[in-house]
Amino acid sequence: MRRLAAIALLIVALTPLLWAREIPRGPDGASHLRFVALETASVDATNLGPFQLEKAWQIEDRKGRYGGFSGLVALGDSRLLAITDGGLSLEFSAPDAQRRDPPIGGVVVYQQADKFHQDSEAATGDLATGRIWLAFEFSNIIARFELRDGRLVKSKPVRPPAMSTWGNNAGPESLARLPDGRFIAIREGFTELFDRRRHAAVLFAGDPVEKPDDVKTFTFVGPSGYSPTDAADLPDGRVLVLMRRVVWPMPPRFGGAIVLGDPGAIRAGRDWPVRTLATWQGGLPVDNLEGMAIEPPTDDPKEPLTVWLISDDNCATFQRTALWKLRLDPADLPDAKMKKARD
Repeated sequence: MRRLAAIALLIVALTPLLWAREIPRGPDGASHLRFVALETASVDATNLGPFQLEKAWQIEDRKGRYGGFSGLVALGDSRLLAITDGGLSLEFSAPDAQRRDPPIGGVVVYQQADKFHQDSEAATGDLATGRIWLAFEFSNIIARFELRDGRLVKSKPVRPPAMSTWGNNAGPESLARLPDGRFIAIREGFTELFDRRRHAAVLFAGDPVEKPDDVKTFTFVGPSGYSPTDAADLPDGRVLVLMRRVVWPMPPRFGGAIVLGDPGAIRAGRDWPVRTLATWQGGLPVDNLEGMAIEPPTDDPKEPLTVWLISDDNCATFQRTALWKLRLDPADLPDAKMKKARD
């Protein structure tokens, strides 16, 4: 116990230096983005399971306005909407898109300027209505916006009672809207001090802004030492959850994982069974990956999916903003292989 206490004190003492930030300026107009291709040809991607790393880039903002990306929504037509944990939004074209329209920057939070109200950590959307939902980790708030001309407007926030005890810096880090209109939110923090796998989670029966009390509470159980950082729904109704692990010593390095869960298996008050698809630590252009989005599927159900991952550089000088483009064939997912063999 004395050794654990000493380690904890060391971490606390070094944290202010570790996460020293370069505060970005506000988004007064379009960001000047630069995408620098990262080398992936020699990457050993054996740990990526059914995913194939097609391309990766480092995102540089020459105006220094953007950093700390923590949520991602794929809007279709190779347009992506990224959210920062400083309360900013950025819509931009994928770097390999055939048509590259200018990026559009915006402010998510207008009145409050403190971390408590700015810390947007997850995003999900309904492309049919143009609505975007954000989860705020410090305040345990879910807010609904309308996406208009690249900017998020008409905020409607709610603080669901089922998330009220999730803590100030360990709240909702993952949020996904399911095809049937339900929502899943997963807490970043573990359920207990020395727990390394279990996270509180809620399943909303509908839009959490309209019915914040209509929920099932359950427990998300992931691989040991990993925390959920985002989630996205697959065309078949299942959910991918992106996870992160901090690898010490200093400066910290980051490992990652993607797990697969079926919302149909969620039971109130029970553990939600998920399956680990991929884990990684080194040999890849890794950083603090916190945002995940899946491109809207085509009419062909056999067409491979594009999965995007984006990292939070914590606005720190020793980190970077990485963007991954992954390819996923739904036929390679568990159960899909079994079904194909039966057919």
